[in-house]
Amino acid sequence: MNQGFYLTLMMGGFNAKPVPQPVIDALMEVQVSSTVGSQAGFQMKFTIGRNSTVQQLLNSGFFDPRQRVVIAATVNGQTEVLMDGIITKQDLTPSNVAGKSTLAVTGLDLTALMDFIDFTGIPYPALPLFVIVEIILAKYAVLGVVPVALPPLLPLIQNPIARFLKQDGTDYAYVRKLAADVGADFYLIPGPSPGTSIAYWGPDFSKMFGGPQPAHSINFDASSTLDSLSFSYDGTLATQYLVTIIEPFTHIPIPIPVPNIDLLKAPLAAKAPTPLKSEQLRPVVNDDPVGAALSALGALFKTADVVSGTGSMDVLRYGRVFKARQLAAVRGAGNYYDGKYYVKSVTHNIKRGEYKQNFTLSRGGLGSSVSTVSV
Repeated sequence: MNQGFYLTLMMGGFNAKPVPQPVIDALMEVQVSSTVGSQAGFQMKFTIGRNSTVQQLLNSGFFDPRQRVVIAATVNGQTEVLMDGIITKQDLTPSNVAGKSTLAVTGLDLTALMDFIDFTGIPYPALPLFVIVEIILAKYAVLGVVPVALPPLLPLIQNPIARFLKQDGTDYAYVRKLAADVGADFYLIPGPSPGTSIAYWGPDFSKMFGGPQPAHSINFDASSTLDSLSFSYDGTLATQYLVTIIEPFTHIPIPIPVPNIDLLKAPLAAKAPTPLKSEQLRPVVNDDPVGAALSALGALFKTADVVSGTGSMDVLRYGRVFKARQLAAVRGAGNYYDGKYYVKSVTHNIKRGEYKQNFTLSRGGLGSSVSTVSV
């Protein structure tokens, strides 16, 4: 679509294939969003005429829900798969003005297919949670989805007679619930090649091993890579958690130390914020200490970081695609906000001749943990 980058668009019923050239010619804009904690989504907008190829394909069901879509971008010779998903919605906007009618198709990543059928009641006796997850995700291997499931941070050994696990809800809902129960995460990583993806379930190590990506610069004249950048420090998000279990026979409350998750994160900040509030997690009746600790760990992972940043950038100026779930550094914002951050979300906005990204950053503390950043 422009010197320095080009877009690859593939669509189909089961296996996506490159779309006809008239579809590329009719493509007005593409938006792909990836946010930690939610399904990735996309929207594509096309011009459509009464006798156009896009109209004929629309009539044939080419843009119907459940159709597979693969979107990839190549920047400076490096290809990144931005989306592997399905269409969930289409919107047609006719116009009296010639060439102004548009077709917009919206969708989610392949986890949407995991959320259509209720499999409640399927038993999983005497199996570790990560094995259960691999069994559930194995059925999506035909779509090129490779399951990667890791054990939780703390071993959770259960008596299969006392607790006989059965699925509750769709595959997506149940896998997400299992992750939340033990402080794990579940998400889909498109790629590395078009038509393949990785379904990851396990501890979120991305804050330790994700990246780092080249640093962003603001207020550095010609070296600046950002169009805009702003930061916020919300002290009300700094929370001290307490967890207690109730012993089932004596009903005596037993305090359980909340695991320190600092070791599971890269040292992004120089100092931790002062907690402004404390929160007592609900008593975990009949839970063993490990189960209670995992519950607390899950709550800590869900806690929002106190420092957040939002910005926009030109991908061609940056020289590569900026990715979510990885680390990145910022310079030029001052000592208080410079340094390393976790990339919490990115939105790709692609038009003919233009590739922009919006993003959000986060970290749990204040000040830079490093004296210099790599550019």
